[in-house]
Amino acid sequence: MDYQGQKLSENLFYYIILLFGSVGWIYGYILQDFTYVFYSWSVGVGISLVLCVPDWPIYNKHPIKWLESIPDRGDDSNNGEEVEETKKSK
Repeated sequence: MDYQGQKLSENLFYYIILLFGSVGWIYGYILQDFTYVFYSWSVGVGISLVLCVPDWPIYNKHPIKWLESIPDRGDDSNNGEEVEETKKSK
């Protein structure tokens, strides 16, 4: 998940919880029963967990470009050939 995907996931989580909580609060206030608030909020948490916790492809649209790896100095796989070529080219 890239940085913009993290921001999208957090905003999506926030707005889902806020929407379901406020709708549940209004409905529970009208019926004078707190259990409807809790049920509505619980459904919002469940939906937001399914949408925000897994690493969906929508959260990977802006991949991070990392630096390329540098070979180890102790790596003897090239046996100094690369060093000799650079000396000859100078």
